[in-house]
Amino acid sequence: MDEAQVLATADIVVVGAGIAGLCTAWELRQRGFGVVLVDQRFPAYGASGRNPGALWLQTRRTGFELALARAGKQKYSQYLDVLGDVFDYREDGGLFFFETEDQGRVMEAYVDDRREAGLDIEMVSREQAAKLSPILPETAIGAAFCTEDAQIDSLNFVPAMESACVRAGVHFFRNTAVLSTLREGDQVRGVRTVRGEVLASGVVWATGAWATTLRAEGIRLPVETARVGQLMMQPVESHPSPLLHGPRGVHGSGALTDLPAYDADTFAAALGGGATDDGYDDTILLNRGGSLYIGHSVDGRKSLNPHISLAATKAMVDVGLERYARYAEFGVTGLWAGLSSETPDGLPVVDRTDGTFVNVGHAWGVASGPICGQIMAEIIAGEASEFAAGLSSERISLHHIED
Repeated sequence: MDEAQVLATADIVVVGAGIAGLCTAWELRQRGFGVVLVDQRFPAYGASGRNPGALWLQTRRTGFELALARAGKQKYSQYLDVLGDVFDYREDGGLFFFETEDQGRVMEAYVDDRREAGLDIEMVSREQAAKLSPILPETAIGAAFCTEDAQIDSLNFVPAMESACVRAGVHFFRNTAVLSTLREGDQVRGVRTVRGEVLASGVVWATGAWATTLRAEGIRLPVETARVGQLMMQPVESHPSPLLHGPRGVHGSGALTDLPAYDADTFAAALGGGATDDGYDDTILLNRGGSLYIGHSVDGRKSLNPHISLAATKAMVDVGLERYARYAEFGVTGLWAGLSSETPDGLPVVDRTDGTFVNVGHAWGVASGPICGQIMAEIIAGEASEFAAGLSSERISLHHIED
């Protein structure tokens, strides 16, 4: 082969520079592997750069899912030591508020269930919730408050991780789309990119929503894409707030929707004429500067179109105006969508498949991404891993479809 065609050589090439890919590259480098990281555009081009940084524990299902989320949160404590306090890690807790008495009765059962799962959570009145959060919506009449929920600034975490990886010796190539895997028979020997070949004995696909394109590589995983929208306003408050979750979209809140007391109609409050066909994940947060995030809209399933729709935009505006009349004259400074992905059981896939490795399907990747980077490295290095079996591509829950 002409050496001019070889872009780089390494032990492992990681494809995708979102949170999962960067953390995988870091963890591999800490174990002594030579690592090349490539991305079709730039770090956090996908959902990792288009989210408010919520680390929800209270909404995670009891058992494996909650344990994984807790481990993911713990990884940020470790990264504080590595990166310094540059990504605004906050443990202000989370408020899951309700707007009707019927919702409140379900939330009481939810709090009981969450306590049994070992979470520090309690029911609070509207007055108590308002003291905890300056952005409690005017429509809220009470809430579940969990002290263990936390928040980061993803837009600061990702570049900090990138810099740490480069300092540690990871070779990173931006704007380098991967065309295919390089193979000799059954042996993987790297990837072919638009800029040349990266030779490596192992390939990790950490491609987020673009995991659906791995079918061209013969890798078929039950991963579905979705476009997740967010609206951001100029600074509205100077005091910090817990994360907020509302009842108008409980998509992904398995700890609630799995309860016998849960009734979808009770949590199906109208979103107005801007409602989307696919749902709404009702989150509200403040960043360090006091800017208000409203979202998430969920639409564009099975698509890789990253542009937010008019319907999704209207849904967020309608909800914002109803809940925050006091902010009606404040400016909108950001309106964007990120391409997310999810699996049938809500857990990522971290495994070896078809001679390569996959770290994909992160529906709640702010929490799962860091710990799954560690798990991926443990699998590659042949180390014992607490979570690897539960994230296998062959697990029953990944392929089981309810009748």
